[in-house]
Amino acid sequence: MRATTCIGGTALAAVLVLTGSWAALASTSDTWITTRAKMALLATEGLHGGTINVDTVNGRITLHGRVRSADEKARAEDAVRTVDGVKDVRNILQVVGGYRERLVRRADAEIRDEVEKALGTDRALAGSRIAVRSVNDGVVLLAGRATTMSEHLRAMGDAARVTGVRRVASEIGSPNELTDEEIGRASVPLAREDRGMTDAARDLLITSAAKLRLLADRRTPALDINVDTVDGDLTLFGMVPSNDAKAAAEEDARRVSGVKRVINMLQVVHTAKQEAVKASDQALERDIKAALATRPDLSDSRIAVEVKNGVARLSGTVPSQEERLAAAFTARSAVGVKWVRDDLRVSTRSDSRPLAPVPDGEAR
Repeated sequence: MRATTCIGGTALAAVLVLTGSWAALASTSDTWITTRAKMALLATEGLHGGTINVDTVNGRITLHGRVRSADEKARAEDAVRTVDGVKDVRNILQVVGGYRERLVRRADAEIRDEVEKALGTDRALAGSRIAVRSVNDGVVLLAGRATTMSEHLRAMGDAARVTGVRRVASEIGSPNELTDEEIGRASVPLAREDRGMTDAARDLLITSAAKLRLLADRRTPALDINVDTVDGDLTLFGMVPSNDAKAAAEEDARRVSGVKRVINMLQVVHTAKQEAVKASDQALERDIKAALATRPDLSDSRIAVEVKNGVARLSGTVPSQEERLAAAFTARSAVGVKWVRDDLRVSTRSDSRPLAPVPDGEAR
């Protein structure tokens, strides 16, 4: 039986009840952490959670966007730290002073009508039954049931975007786990439009596919680039050493199926040229294998490693796109690796066909 979650109050994740193997999975799933962090931001009063970008790599959250004060920046960080599995928070939110946002006061009945309209017209929520339980002084309480975690997040986002809403609390029941579709266990190409994939699930897979392209591109410092996707709009943020690297990252992102628009917020921070770290291919191979062996989330994967001229090739099978991305990040993190060629296959009990690797010459 699937566990469900009801969310309310300032800290969303503080009330999550997780037991057994799911608690262990939650602590290692970057996609799960990102989803819960976004929900926590929406449930925090005084924050415009929908305008804050969130990305998670190996349990470390990066926050990016604009807030109105240092207090809001601190509250955002405090909110995401409550999410299970978060190891650290990199807070690069920009405090934009010099202006005072006009406080819009609206009647609660008016807010309720507009939130209900937003929920009712969002076709991505067609499979869920979500309603407004109450509106009190601009605080919206949602109730009902969402079919997936990402639809739960989407409903909270729909409500938060309504003018006059100060905070979104939630008593929506939803699964505590991501579906196979959301974490990419299906190995059907992402471009297929007849799969019935929800918009929210597609955003998660677009983010994952973009990260894999960045990891396979020697022109980009992939470990320093964060990715967030909302309704097909993909945002790149972080720091790169040159305008060429910034352009290469945007080029990689535009090549991902399903991307409608790329918002390139990467900052160019020029660094002094350093001598390239040289390591023997055999030593790199040993380092990568040792690093993969230390990751419990990859225990069900069968990964072979081959290194040639500093390029790491990964082959074999992993249970999902989540593990595929984790393996690529782990390999790219080894000191001396130039880039990663991802030939891993995502296998399931029902479908063992491979996800196509990045073609040679496209992201190098």
